[in-house]
Amino acid sequence: MSLRLAVASEDFAPTLRRAVPQAARAQAEGLRLNVRRQILDQKLSASGLRQLLQFVREHRMEIAGLTCPTRHPLGTTEYLEERIQLIRAAMEVARPLQTDRLLVPAGLIPNPDAEPQKAPPDRTADDPFGFAAGSASKPSPQKEFETLCEVANDLAAFGNHVGCTLTLLLPAYDPSLISRLLEQVTSGPLELSFDPAVVVFSNGEVVEVYRNLYQLIGDVRARDGIRSLELSGTEMPVGEGVVSWEEFLPTLLEADYRGWLCVERTVGDHRETDVLRGIAHLRSLLPPPPDTAP
Repeated sequence: MSLRLAVASEDFAPTLRRAVPQAARAQAEGLRLNVRRQILDQKLSASGLRQLLQFVREHRMEIAGLTCPTRHPLGTTEYLEERIQLIRAAMEVARPLQTDRLLVPAGLIPNPDAEPQKAPPDRTADDPFGFAAGSASKPSPQKEFETLCEVANDLAAFGNHVGCTLTLLLPAYDPSLISRLLEQVTSGPLELSFDPAVVVFSNGEVVEVYRNLYQLIGDVRARDGIRSLELSGTEMPVGEGVVSWEEFLPTLLEADYRGWLCVERTVGDHRETDVLRGIAHLRSLLPPPPDTAP
């Protein structure tokens, strides 16, 4: 088995008409699309989706999943109904593009056992300008967790109906909270996207964290980074950070990972060049594909 490499269309030109040929220069097998900005906002029709799929295939790539960025995390109550409808619309695009995965930002998983934060004192009476009057009380962690579970169940069920797996983008990997969330989602499949840069930023060990979660992972983002003293970090081009790709790639093969490995660069002034170099770096570390000649 060999790993399937992909690139993200957002790292190339702003329009798909220009981005697809540019992405093809990476000679990756797959292209991941931003379904919100590049498809839904453009109001592509069923005919337009067929033409897009054919256009990508003409450049010798497959659609390697979709991503749907949102302004708020998945379970946040603000604009919740609008967010659910947006994600449902994004899921409906998957089957026409012959892919089966949608990545959505979930935010931090609330800890239902955490103590609720005390509400600030009501200062409306001595606040002549009314600054405190509009402040809303924050839901308890337990309520936030319940809301996230409800939303995930709703979308997982819808994804099961339309043939699209909801895949969560997380800013931190807490195995205990992840397990508790997935135990509550029973209406359809729910998986995780694994990002080595996220592990680096939290001062974790990439291979160790992946091995703890590998059965739950349906997507891998190839991002690199360096740590900082504040337990955050800076994204770097693949091969220029602290991720040990020489160790991580064999771990993916050992775990029989069958999803896409999408090389990304979400910041920087030379994203296309960084992605092309990242693809070349990973290919230099992978075993050559099996010879299919007779």
